[in-house]
Amino acid sequence: MPQRPVTVFSFSDGHDSSAALIRNGKVLAALQEERPKNIKHYDGIPEFSMREVFKIANIHPSEVDLIAITNLVRVHSPSSRKIQAAPGMPKESQLGARVWFALHALGYVPFVSSHTFAKMYVKILHNFREMRQTRKVLDGLGLLDKETVFIEHQLSHASAAYRSCPWSYDEPTVVFTADGAGDGLSSTVSISEKGEIRRVASSTSYDSLGNTFYGAITVYLGLRAWQDEYKTMGLAPYGNPKYCINAMRRIIRINPKKPLEFENKISPFIQSKLQSMLSRQRFDNIAAAAQQHLEDLLVAWVKNAIKKLGVRRIVCSGGVFLNVKANKRIMEIPEVEEMFVYPAAGDDGTAIGAGLQAYFKYCKREGFRPQKVPITDLYYGPSFSDEQIEQTLRESGWIKKAEYHKAIDSFVGESVASGKIVARFSGRLEFGPRALGNRSILADARDLKTVGRINFAIKQRDFWMPFAATIIEERAQDYLVNPRSSPYMIMAFNTTMRRDEIVAGIHPFDKTCRPQTLNKEWNPEYRAVLDAFNEKTGVGALLNTSFNIHGYPIVCTPKQALWAFENAQLDGLALGNYFLTK
Repeated sequence: MPQRPVTVFSFSDGHDSSAALIRNGKVLAALQEERPKNIKHYDGIPEFSMREVFKIANIHPSEVDLIAITNLVRVHSPSSRKIQAAPGMPKESQLGARVWFALHALGYVPFVSSHTFAKMYVKILHNFREMRQTRKVLDGLGLLDKETVFIEHQLSHASAAYRSCPWSYDEPTVVFTADGAGDGLSSTVSISEKGEIRRVASSTSYDSLGNTFYGAITVYLGLRAWQDEYKTMGLAPYGNPKYCINAMRRIIRINPKKPLEFENKISPFIQSKLQSMLSRQRFDNIAAAAQQHLEDLLVAWVKNAIKKLGVRRIVCSGGVFLNVKANKRIMEIPEVEEMFVYPAAGDDGTAIGAGLQAYFKYCKREGFRPQKVPITDLYYGPSFSDEQIEQTLRESGWIKKAEYHKAIDSFVGESVASGKIVARFSGRLEFGPRALGNRSILADARDLKTVGRINFAIKQRDFWMPFAATIIEERAQDYLVNPRSSPYMIMAFNTTMRRDEIVAGIHPFDKTCRPQTLNKEWNPEYRAVLDAFNEKTGVGALLNTSFNIHGYPIVCTPKQALWAFENAQLDGLALGNYFLTK
């Protein structure tokens, strides 16, 4: 059968929902609903994104061959228990979540938090999945008659990592997924070869590293589950794990009889048990012990899988792998020959994973040769022309104060070199949790004073959280120990003795860095910013943090960028080719 373009439209409609368009294994467009909605971790059907990806990719819905939907049963964040805590959330039935919460309210907590329920949940409640609002959006796009498949949650994570990794399908690969929960499971181990993903082990949602353990510790510390785990990770280096590590080991462990599975030892009623186990312990010591135990478990898990399967090339996805310090430990395992972590490792990335999985299976069925397109940049979202930006400036009244610069990127680099903190809004929006230059706040990483300014006057976030750095790829060895390409801020590295040049972009206590290494090809405009800064200062890196105010997602539109600029004490905003100061 002759080869032809195969187009897949995919989306996830639960926690961190998103939509994507994929053609012949290449992601043409992808958008997280939180960005246009301006609601962080948006939980619900991504109605805007489902329509917008067709505009971004310039593809008509009639060209779609297949629709892929992530999850057999919708995954909702803990905030979904109180519908009012999730603004804009669809008011449809959500029977699966309601049954879950009703059983909790009736006192059936031990049953709900059990292996048995975790397995029954998907099998039974998938049949009652509410699709009314989804069908309405698909009908508006003219897609109701298209073939539709549902891709299981962990398989979506696995596919995102395996089908995006830098090597070919000819290389045997071990695929790890670990997150809070999805479709009754919280982690999986698979062996992949020739494009097929064969699962060899899994842990139920009852035995979750993300929920039962790390998320529960995050809640115990007074933070929010499924949102603030990164704060627990940032806090950990300040504490000493020795005071609480034994308590952590009593919560969850690797199953001694099944070394590729995790075993929950204290749930249900975990918060009340944590009260007795961790009372009178310092919060930083608790975070330190939780981080160490997570790292130890993941390292042992990966080693067990490599030993059992005899394959040393690994890929990882799922929210647990957003923990860059744990990724660092795994990367340093001698048995790991090569490692790839999917950058959008959280649930936002499952839309892409589901689409890639559906594409592969569709091609195999139709007799086509599925193409594997290794991941490059993550600029999958919308862009805005100077005309659109100028219109926004006129409507807002900022046009009279805006300066037009043809060489705006060099001007931004020089402005940062002079000590200014500048927000940059340029090109296509990044996909995933990290700002990679196009929607970023940039500052001189040599100056520790910028940390206080950004934390309290701009980002308005917790004082202990570290910042990250964008480093010119050719200069990575100046600042990173044993550097490797790290373009997505998903890995952490120890730093060299030249760390003072990037001191504001590393963790202030353990001196590690979560970098974006930037080459010339993926984003030449952003690279021009760093080159101009480097020319002025001799430093090949900038502090780079996401362009948003705390509690809001990364800005998506020029209007959102202006609002954030007006409500933060930034020195400047580069909006396309226009530069604004207050």
